[in-house]
Order: sequence, then structure tokens, then C-alpha cells
Amino acid sequence: MLSREDNELLCRVGPGTPMGEMFRRYWIPAVLSREIPEPDSPPVRVRLLGEDLVAFRDSLGRVGLLDEHCSHRRASLFYGRNEECGLRCIYHGWKYDVEGTILDTPAEPLESMMKHHVKHPAYPCREINGLVLTYMGPRDTMPLVPNFAWLTAPADHVEIGDKYWNENNWLQGVEGDCDSSHIDYLHRRAGMATRTLGDTMQLAPGFGEALHFEVEREPWGLKVAAIRYVGDTHKYVRTNMFVPPCIGIPPTSRMVKGIVDGFHAVYQIPADDYNTWRIDVNVKVSGPLGHSGGGNGRRREVGPDWKKVANSANEYLLDREKQRTRVYCGVDFGNHTQDACVTESMGQISDRTLEHLGVCDAQPIAMREFLLGALRAMEQGKDPPGIAFEPARNPYADIFTVNATVPLDVRWSDRGQVQANAVEPAPFY
Repeated sequence: MLSREDNELLCRVGPGTPMGEMFRRYWIPAVLSREIPEPDSPPVRVRLLGEDLVAFRDSLGRVGLLDEHCSHRRASLFYGRNEECGLRCIYHGWKYDVEGTILDTPAEPLESMMKHHVKHPAYPCREINGLVLTYMGPRDTMPLVPNFAWLTAPADHVEIGDKYWNENNWLQGVEGDCDSSHIDYLHRRAGMATRTLGDTMQLAPGFGEALHFEVEREPWGLKVAAIRYVGDTHKYVRTNMFVPPCIGIPPTSRMVKGIVDGFHAVYQIPADDYNTWRIDVNVKVSGPLGHSGGGNGRRREVGPDWKKVANSANEYLLDREKQRTRVYCGVDFGNHTQDACVTESMGQISDRTLEHLGVCDAQPIAMREFLLGALRAMEQGKDPPGIAFEPARNPYADIFTVNATVPLDVRWSDRGQVQANAVEPAPFY
């Protein structure tokens, strides 16, 4: 469990908070490209790290992210006119470009110099493969955009899923993404748990119980292996990663000799202390990835406002009959809604002083220690983990995940050993 003080330290992300300042040192997603699909398309509201912002695409296709409230009289720029390379406030006509420069103050005298003396708050954006990233920290410490595979691969190798508005703190979400033990329970369905036990919700021997975990700390984050033993000679290894500030990377089923062919990266981006944007990104390294149009799960899980169809207000459409017979948790939607059901049920900020943690919690424990250590290092003037200012030090090009059955003596963090010894992976993981 965490102390109340440490729990507050990790969960609070507004301006001036230690974790909020750490988040502001990274490039994080602000919106999906398809939310502002065309030049001069309508602007969209963005709630990010406790700040109310508005995103728009100007006449040249550039993306801007501005403080939502006009610098003149604080009217919302969400209602603004997107026209001629700027967003114009409907109240008195003040017009802003994507960098927050005031282009026009038409209600002022022609000789007014006001527009030259006021700068509207704006954050730089980079648009890559369907994501609009922003950097909200000091300009003199702005790092390189990280060389994640989904940001460096060709566009047709990458798919961006839907956004999800989840009513819980960001840390609850990312701790779930980095938890390999819950998949045997929360996401279990009849006929999917094993290939050998028929159309039931039973698990194969060695699964769902007595897992062994190994954690390796890297300068950029954490790698963790969940190990399930398959007979006396082999182990099934499922690794995932935590990449600060808020990315969980579980493995996918696409593999090349036991090494996952690409990544499934899950961003848990704080809207504020109590709500989170979840964005899933898939990338296939070896070739184009078929696009599904942004949908996830067995049916569309979110509406046009990114709020879940099955949510706390309707008890996630829990079906007790299906819970007995077909769907272990009773929530017959995809993993995203099932995850939200449990993380939202903890309360918007979980009281971690009341937890009783066990062996299966190795990765959440390691994540918390990693983040607290990073905050202490920042207090001493050090940079957050994983950011880079020189291309040669951009750290993510060689990371990989494993989803394979291998002999007991194979070291899971050694790519060569895994590729040389991997056999068919355990089913449906």
C-alpha cells in the first residue's frame, strides 16, 4: 500500500503539482487527428492536466492548442470562428494563430498596439500517424518527440483506436494496463480461456494461479515478465512495459519467433485528477496493419462524445446470466469497458492506504517506486526518465515485448534466446 501523502503525490496532476510538472516535461497526446479532420473544421474542447484548452486545424492544416478562454474577456474559444489561418472569438473578434499570436483586435482603434503586447497561452503540437502530441512544459526544456515505433513507422503500419473518457485517476488506469494477472479473470470468456477444455470458462492447468513475476528496471521505464509454468520443462512468458509518464504496453498476439511484431501501447492521459483519456495505439513493425476504422472490442464501446456505452450510470450493462455462463465478469463488451468497470469502481482516486498487495502486484508496486524515485530526482534538478534532447540518446528504438512459450532456462529479456527457442505460445493471450 501507499501512504496517503505518496498517493496524493502520484495522483495530483494540475499546474504546480510535482506529478503535473513531470507530465508537462513529456510529449503527450492531446487529440486524435480525426477529431479535427480538415482545415478550418470546427474546434474541439480539450481537458488536459487540469487545464481547459481548445484544439483547431487552421487553413494551412496546422494544429493549434490554445487556452480555451479568450485573453480579452475570457469567452470560450470553442465557439470561435475558424477562418483564414486563425481562430476568432465571437465576442469581440480577437483572432489567434496556432502559436497564440494575436492577429487581429478589430474592436480596438487601428493604431492600437495591444495585439503586440499580449500573447495568448498556447502549447506546441506535433501531428504524427493520427495522433496530435503536445508539450506543456517550459520551452527551454522541450525534448525530442520520442522515437516510439508507432511514431516512427509508416502510417499504414499504425492504427489509432477510439478515445475513452474514464472517470478515474490516471494511475488506476495505467496500473491495470501493466497487470498481467487480471487477464485470466476480468477478460475471460467461454471458449477463449483454453483450446483443450472445450466451450467453458475453465483455464488450462498452470494459468490463473501461482504466477511468477520478474521486474527489470531500465532508464526509460520498467519491463516485467509474468511467467506461467507449462509442464516441467517450459514456461509461458508474457511481458509488458511501463513507459512514463502514462503508457502501458501489453503484448499482442502478432509474433515473429516469440517476439511481438510491434506494440499495443495504451496511453492513460490525465484530463484532471479525477478523469482520464484512454487512447490505444497498435503498430506492426514488419508491414501494413489492417485498419478497423477506430472501433475496438466486440461492438462499438463509445459514443461520439467518447463516453462509454456501458458505464457506471447503467452498471456497465452487467448481465448476470452471461456472468454465469459466457463472460466471466458479466460485462459483455471489449477489454476497454471491462477495465473501466473495475478502475472506476475503485473511486475516482483510489485510497491505496487500504490495499493489501500480494505477489501478483509486482508491477504496480515497481511502477509506484519508479515514479516516486523520478519525482525525487526532479526535485534535485534532474530530467524525468526517458526524455532525450539528442537523437542518439532517444531511448526507445530497441525495446520489445515477448509472448511465447520457451524452455525454463531461457532468459526472457534476451531477444536472441527467445527467438532461438520459442515454441507455440499459450492460447488466447
